[in-house]
Amino acid sequence: MNNLVQKVYTFIQDNNLIVPGDRVLVSVSAGKDSMALLHVLYMLREHLGCTIAMYHLDHKVRGEESFGDLLFVMNQASRYGIPAFIERFDFAKNKEPGKSFEQQAREYRYTRLHIIAQHYGYSKIATAHTKNDQIETLLMRMFQGTGLQGLEAIALAQGIVIRPLLVLSQDEVYAYLKHNDLSYRHDCTNDDTTYLRNYIRHSVLPVIQKRFPHYDEALLNLQKQAQDATRSINDLMHALYPGFIQEQPGLIQVQENAIAHSEYIFKFYCAYIISNYLKKYVDSDILDALYRAHFSKKKNITLFEGKEIYIYRRYRTTTSFLIFSSQPLCMGDSSYEYNLPVGETVTVTQAGITVQCAVAQSSDVQSSESGTLILRYTGCDHIVIRNKRTGDAIVRKTGKRKLKRLYIDYRLTPEQKNLVPLIVIDNQIAAVLFDVTGAIKAEVSPSFLPENGQKMLVIRYWHSNNV
Repeated sequence: MNNLVQKVYTFIQDNNLIVPGDRVLVSVSAGKDSMALLHVLYMLREHLGCTIAMYHLDHKVRGEESFGDLLFVMNQASRYGIPAFIERFDFAKNKEPGKSFEQQAREYRYTRLHIIAQHYGYSKIATAHTKNDQIETLLMRMFQGTGLQGLEAIALAQGIVIRPLLVLSQDEVYAYLKHNDLSYRHDCTNDDTTYLRNYIRHSVLPVIQKRFPHYDEALLNLQKQAQDATRSINDLMHALYPGFIQEQPGLIQVQENAIAHSEYIFKFYCAYIISNYLKKYVDSDILDALYRAHFSKKKNITLFEGKEIYIYRRYRTTTSFLIFSSQPLCMGDSSYEYNLPVGETVTVTQAGITVQCAVAQSSDVQSSESGTLILRYTGCDHIVIRNKRTGDAIVRKTGKRKLKRLYIDYRLTPEQKNLVPLIVIDNQIAAVLFDVTGAIKAEVSPSFLPENGQKMLVIRYWHSNNV
């Protein structure tokens, strides 16, 4: 086995990047690094017990030259005898406001890689980042302003994305290509110093290298220290607050009091979650705005919204949580409604609760704990759990009261008004679960109060991990 191939193989094994049975989708641009990655993984596929395929995206920004890359990649797929997924997307005609070409292309490419991997059963996505990319990323973030997380730079593995060439320099990659007589394509935009990475590579690094010959070792050592520090902080926080971060599809839930001890820890975790979970760029302006909003005493509010980052505060009884999402949560005028058959359980995602209802004899019901309602059983076979509709009213001792007015009386926020779950039985509002939003205790209509000696409908609800 070639020395470089052995080096990559050991790196993959030591870091558990690929395991037997993995199906690896290799992202290729047709350039040096990706062609070296493709060849190395092809040589190692039997040793690793994996299969490989290719993905290429033609950005259509260089006319015939980029189309030539596409044809080159197709020929490589034929040469290696492996599947290839080839796509074209006109970024010039589909420019997203507020995003650079680099950012939009990167986000689109990773989105498509994940979609294809999921659809066709690929367990890993391999990209061709090298040590040089790592150093350039570190410098870019340092010059633009970053924190501890930014100094971690490019992750070795992130979800199903792996980067097996981070152990190699570009000089090693080029020598490998030359030794094996491997072809590749040159992207002329990589010479354009109007792009920040190219400016760092062609204009800044040569100057640094003249004065500091071992700058690369120093920067990579700094990156390792940042990784160790981040890991240590995480280990300590998880020991102090077990489960304070909960990951769910599309969102992250964080116990607010766990990260509110200092401005540094608060901003550290907000940046950590936005970068590592939401995969979004975060700057000091976002963190400063979020930290200021965090001091609001209002419950169940939006703390930040912008740049595809949505951060909310939600209360679970007396505990506040921060909810991070890359999509707006189901709020505003959005309606929800769930039918819950008697004897079963349902999760009300929008309100973040799980609800269970069952019929019981009065002698069997002894609990008066919070999160439990004891109602008169009307013989219904199901209950409805939903939020407010126009014209809704509840019967109280003093007569009917419109929920709109009741919500105003209790000074609910707009978000609370749309989240509060109602228990509806036989088309009548039996209860309003104000306590779910951390406001006041639940209110039960006198019309549904239980009577001694009769069957009762026991409704229990508790906060689930979903929002």
